Amino acid sequence: MSLPPTKCTLYPVFATAGPRAVIDRRGPSNRAGLIARDRSDDSIAVGLWFKGTVKPAWGGLSPNGEWLVSFLGKYRGPFATWTVLSRPPFLTAVALWPKGDTWAGGGFFLSDDTLVLTHGESPYDSAPGLSPPPGLTVLPFTRANALALTARAQSGPAAKSWRPDPATEGGWILDAPSETASSHACIRSISAYMADPLRCLPENVHHSLCAGGPPVPLPVAGWATFDRNGDLLFSRGGALFRLDADRVGGLGSTDELLARARCLADFSDLRFRPLAAPYAAPTAETDDGFTPALDRMSREDRQRRRQMRKALERVAGAGWSGALR
Repeated sequence: MSLPPTKCTLYPVFATAGPRAVIDRRGPSNRAGLIARDRSDDSIAVGLWFKGTVKPAWGGLSPNGEWLVSFLGKYRGPFATWTVLSRPPFLTAVALWPKGDTWAGGGFFLSDDTLVLTHGESPYDSAPGLSPPPGLTVLPFTRANALALTARAQSGPAAKSWRPDPATEGGWILDAPSETASSHACIRSISAYMADPLRCLPENVHHSLCAGGPPVPLPVAGWATFDRNGDLLFSRGGALFRLDADRVGGLGSTDELLARARCLADFSDLRFRPLAAPYAAPTAETDDGFTPALDRMSREDRQRRRQMRKALERVAGAGWSGALR
C-alpha cells in the first residue's frame, strides 16, 4: 500500500541572469529537500535533503545559478545555526559561517563573484576548513549593499520587485513584466505578520491574481510570481503550476485558474533519502561524504541529553509532589 502524500510547501529561488532555479520543499516539520529546476524547459532534478530548518527567503542563487547561499539551523551542535555556501541543488558546505541564533543570517549575491553576508555590518569568520573559494569576494551587510540588491532585483525573473500596496495595510503588489501578454496583471499579497511576503512562510501569506476583473484567490499555503515572459508561476501544497501569460486574463474563480494552469510537477509524495553531493569528499569523521561533522551530534549534545534524562528519571522516581518540595 502506498503512503499518503506528505503535507508540504514549496518556495522557489531564481537565478537572475539565467534559467536556473532551486525549489525548497518543506515538510514534514524540520525536513527540507532541494529541487533543481531549469525554467527554459521546466526540467526537474531532486537534490539534497536536510534534517533541520532552512530559510530559503534568507538566501539566494548567484545570478548565473552556480552558487547557493542558505541559512540553516539544527539548534544544537557546535554552531546551532549557520550560513552556508553550496552548489545547488545541494547544501553540503563549500564555505560556512557560524551564526548561533536567528537574529538575521543568510546572504545575497550582488554578482556571480560577490556575496553579501547578512550577519551584520562587521565581517564574520568562516568555520575552520570551510573558507570561501578563491575568486569569491565576501562583504558585510551595509545599507549601500542592500540598495544595490534592490536595484538589481528590477532585472530579476519577475522583471519587477514587490512594492507596498497603498490600499491595504500589510499588503504588497507584484506587477507582471510590462512587455508581456499579461502586462495588465498583478499579484496582490497580504502577510499575517505585515512583513515582506518574500521573507514569510507560504502559509502566512495570502495571494490573489488581479487581471482586469475581480481578484482571484490563489491557493492557500502557496507561493506565486511572474516569470520573465509573463507566465504566472504558483504552487499549491507540493505541486508547482504554470499559467501561460495569454490565459491569465478573464478568470472568475480559483477553480477556473487551476483548470487553465499546467501542473509542472508534484513533489507531495517525495520522501527523505540520503544523497551525496558530487563535490563532497569523505572526511575522517564521516565516510559517506554528505553528512558534515557539524550535522552530527556532538559530545556536548550527548552529555546534555544524559543529564536531562537522569533529571527526568529522578523526578519520576520521587513523584511530582516530592520534586516540588
